[in-house]
Amino acid sequence: MDHDPAEWVTTSAVLRRLADFDDTATWNAFADRFRAPIQRFAQGRGLCESDAEDVAQETLMDFARAYRDAGYDRGKGRLSSWLFGIAWRRVEQVRRKGERAVAEQPVGEHPTAFWAGVEGDAAVTQDWDEAWERARLERCLREVRREVQPSTFRVFEMLVLEQRTVEDAVKELGLSRNAVYVAKHRVLGRLRDLIAGYDETP
Repeated sequence: MDHDPAEWVTTSAVLRRLADFDDTATWNAFADRFRAPIQRFAQGRGLCESDAEDVAQETLMDFARAYRDAGYDRGKGRLSSWLFGIAWRRVEQVRRKGERAVAEQPVGEHPTAFWAGVEGDAAVTQDWDEAWERARLERCLREVRREVQPSTFRVFEMLVLEQRTVEDAVKELGLSRNAVYVAKHRVLGRLRDLIAGYDETP
Protein backbone atom coordinates (compact mmCIF):
# COMPACT_ATOMS: atom_id res chain seq x y z
CA MET A 1 0.00 0.00 0.00
CA ASP A 2 1.50 3.32 -1.06
CA HIS A 3 1.35 6.46 1.04
CA ASP A 4 1.83 10.04 0.02
CA PRO A 5 5.41 10.92 1.04
CA ALA A 6 4.21 14.43 1.88
CA GLU A 7 1.52 13.08 4.21
CA TRP A 8 2.20 13.72 7.88
CA VAL A 9 1.17 10.81 10.07
CA THR A 10 1.69 10.16 13.75
CA THR A 11 4.42 7.83 14.90
CA SER A 12 1.69 5.50 16.12
CA ALA A 13 0.33 5.22 12.55
CA VAL A 14 3.82 4.68 11.14
CA LEU A 15 4.43 1.83 13.58
CA ARG A 16 1.09 0.17 12.84
CA ARG A 17 1.96 0.19 9.15
CA LEU A 18 5.45 -1.10 9.92
CA ALA A 19 3.93 -4.48 10.74
CA ASP A 20 3.48 -5.01 7.00
CA PHE A 21 6.79 -6.44 5.79
CA ASP A 22 6.04 -5.52 2.18
CA ASP A 23 5.19 -1.87 2.85
CA THR A 24 8.41 -0.25 1.66
CA ALA A 25 6.86 3.22 1.72
CA THR A 26 6.24 2.92 5.45
CA TRP A 27 9.74 1.57 6.07
CA ASN A 28 11.13 4.59 4.25
CA ALA A 29 8.92 6.92 6.29
CA PHE A 30 10.01 5.22 9.52
CA ALA A 31 13.70 5.38 8.61
CA ASP A 32 13.43 8.97 7.42
CA ARG A 33 11.78 10.00 10.67
CA PHE A 34 14.21 8.36 13.08
CA ARG A 35 17.55 8.05 11.28
CA ALA A 36 18.74 11.59 12.11
CA PRO A 37 18.84 11.38 15.93
CA ILE A 38 20.58 8.00 15.80
CA GLN A 39 23.25 9.22 13.40
CA ARG A 40 23.76 12.40 15.41
CA PHE A 41 24.08 10.40 18.63
CA ALA A 42 26.54 7.94 17.09
CA GLN A 43 28.74 10.69 15.72
CA GLY A 44 28.61 12.41 19.10
CA ARG A 45 29.99 9.20 20.61
CA GLY A 46 33.00 9.45 18.31
CA LEU A 47 31.97 7.37 15.30
CA CYS A 48 32.86 8.52 11.80
CA GLU A 49 30.04 9.44 9.44
CA SER A 50 29.96 6.10 7.61
CA ASP A 51 29.96 4.09 10.85
CA ALA A 52 27.23 6.34 12.25
CA GLU A 53 25.12 5.72 9.13
CA ASP A 54 25.60 1.97 9.54
CA VAL A 55 24.62 2.15 13.21
CA ALA A 56 21.47 4.08 12.33
CA GLN A 57 20.44 1.56 9.67
CA GLU A 58 21.15 -1.43 11.91
CA THR A 59 19.33 0.15 14.85
CA LEU A 60 16.22 0.79 12.77
CA MET A 61 16.30 -2.72 11.33
CA ASP A 62 16.73 -4.23 14.80
CA PHE A 63 13.74 -2.27 16.08
CA ALA A 64 11.60 -3.16 13.06
CA ARG A 65 12.31 -6.86 13.55
CA ALA A 66 11.51 -6.63 17.26
CA TYR A 67 8.33 -4.68 16.57
CA ARG A 68 7.13 -7.18 13.99
CA ASP A 69 7.85 -10.01 16.45
CA ALA A 70 5.78 -8.24 19.14
CA GLY A 71 8.97 -7.46 21.05
CA TYR A 72 8.14 -3.79 21.53
CA ASP A 73 6.23 -3.08 24.73
CA ARG A 74 5.15 0.56 25.05
CA GLY A 75 4.48 -0.04 28.73
CA LYS A 76 8.18 -0.63 29.34
CA GLY A 77 9.37 2.65 27.86
CA ARG A 78 8.88 5.25 25.16
CA LEU A 79 9.94 4.62 21.59
CA SER A 80 12.90 6.95 22.05
CA SER A 81 14.11 4.83 24.98
CA TRP A 82 13.88 1.62 22.94
CA LEU A 83 15.79 3.15 20.04
CA PHE A 84 18.36 4.55 22.44
CA GLY A 85 19.00 1.15 23.98
CA ILE A 86 19.53 -0.46 20.58
CA ALA A 87 21.62 2.44 19.26
CA TRP A 88 23.88 2.53 22.32
CA ARG A 89 24.53 -1.21 22.02
CA ARG A 90 25.36 -0.82 18.33
CA VAL A 91 27.65 2.14 18.99
CA GLU A 92 29.53 0.25 21.69
CA GLN A 93 30.01 -2.71 19.34
CA VAL A 94 31.71 -0.43 16.82
CA ARG A 95 33.78 1.21 19.53
CA ARG A 96 34.94 -2.15 20.86
CA LYS A 97 36.10 -3.11 17.39
CA GLY A 98 38.10 0.09 17.35
CA GLU A 99 39.53 -0.66 20.76
CA ARG A 100 40.76 -4.05 19.57
CA ALA A 101 42.42 -2.41 16.57
CA VAL A 102 44.16 0.08 18.88
CA ALA A 103 45.33 -2.73 21.17
CA GLU A 104 47.04 -4.46 18.25
CA GLN A 105 49.19 -1.40 17.52
CA PRO A 106 52.72 -1.07 19.01
CA VAL A 107 52.82 0.58 22.43
CA GLY A 108 53.37 4.31 22.22
CA GLU A 109 51.58 4.94 18.96
CA HIS A 110 48.28 5.60 20.74
CA PRO A 111 49.10 7.44 23.95
CA THR A 112 45.40 8.10 24.64
CA ALA A 113 43.49 4.98 25.63
CA PHE A 114 40.47 4.25 23.46
CA TRP A 115 38.05 4.49 26.35
CA ALA A 116 39.65 7.50 28.03
CA GLY A 117 37.14 10.21 28.70
CA VAL A 118 34.08 8.07 28.10
CA GLU A 119 31.24 9.53 30.14
CA GLY A 120 28.96 7.62 32.45
CA ASP A 121 25.42 6.49 31.67
CA ALA A 122 23.84 9.83 32.61
CA ALA A 123 26.00 11.77 30.17
CA VAL A 124 25.32 9.31 27.36
CA THR A 125 21.58 9.49 28.03
CA GLN A 126 21.75 13.27 27.92
CA ASP A 127 23.51 13.11 24.55
CA TRP A 128 20.73 10.92 23.22
CA ASP A 129 17.96 13.12 24.61
CA GLU A 130 19.51 16.18 22.99
CA ALA A 131 19.90 14.40 19.63
CA TRP A 132 16.31 13.13 19.78
CA GLU A 133 14.78 16.48 20.73
CA ARG A 134 16.75 18.36 18.10
CA ALA A 135 15.79 15.94 15.33
CA ARG A 136 12.15 15.96 16.45
CA LEU A 137 11.99 19.75 16.43
CA GLU A 138 13.72 20.06 13.05
CA ARG A 139 11.35 17.58 11.43
CA CYS A 140 8.23 19.13 12.92
CA LEU A 141 9.36 22.60 11.89
CA ARG A 142 9.85 21.39 8.32
CA GLU A 143 6.32 20.04 8.30
CA VAL A 144 4.83 23.27 9.67
CA ARG A 145 6.74 25.26 7.06
CA ARG A 146 5.25 22.99 4.37
CA GLU A 147 1.70 23.45 5.66
CA VAL A 148 1.47 27.22 6.19
CA GLN A 149 1.96 30.31 4.10
CA PRO A 150 5.56 31.61 3.93
CA SER A 151 4.58 34.84 5.67
CA THR A 152 2.93 32.90 8.51
CA PHE A 153 6.03 30.83 9.11
CA ARG A 154 8.23 33.91 8.80
CA VAL A 155 6.32 35.48 11.70
CA PHE A 156 7.16 32.45 13.82
CA GLU A 157 10.81 32.58 12.76
CA MET A 158 11.11 36.24 13.67
CA LEU A 159 9.29 36.17 17.00
CA VAL A 160 10.26 32.74 18.34
CA LEU A 161 13.46 31.62 16.64
CA GLU A 162 15.11 35.00 16.16
CA GLN A 163 13.61 36.63 19.26
CA ARG A 164 12.64 39.76 17.35
CA THR A 165 9.72 42.03 18.18
CA VAL A 166 6.17 42.22 16.91
CA GLU A 167 7.02 45.64 15.53
CA ASP A 168 9.82 44.11 13.46
CA ALA A 169 7.37 41.61 11.96
CA VAL A 170 4.78 44.30 11.24
CA LYS A 171 7.37 46.41 9.40
CA GLU A 172 9.02 43.57 7.48
CA LEU A 173 5.89 41.69 6.46
CA GLY A 174 3.33 44.48 6.20
CA LEU A 175 0.92 42.72 8.55
CA SER A 176 -1.24 44.13 11.33
CA ARG A 177 -0.24 43.42 14.92
CA ASN A 178 -3.28 41.15 15.25
CA ALA A 179 -2.30 39.19 12.14
CA VAL A 180 1.20 38.74 13.55
CA TYR A 181 -0.14 37.35 16.82
CA VAL A 182 -2.56 35.04 14.99
CA ALA A 183 0.23 33.71 12.76
CA LYS A 184 2.54 33.08 15.69
CA HIS A 185 -0.06 31.17 17.68
CA ARG A 186 -1.18 29.20 14.64
CA VAL A 187 2.34 27.90 14.07
CA LEU A 188 2.94 27.24 17.77
CA GLY A 189 -0.32 25.32 18.06
CA ARG A 190 0.41 23.20 15.01
CA LEU A 191 3.97 22.59 16.18
CA ARG A 192 2.71 21.32 19.55
CA ASP A 193 0.33 18.94 17.77
CA LEU A 194 3.07 17.60 15.52
CA ILE A 195 5.47 17.08 18.41
CA ALA A 196 2.78 15.19 20.31
CA GLY A 197 2.18 13.03 17.22
CA TYR A 198 5.91 12.44 16.81
CA ASP A 199 6.14 11.05 20.33
CA GLU A 200 2.81 9.20 20.27
CA THR A 201 3.16 5.44 20.10
CA PRO A 202 0.67 2.59 20.46
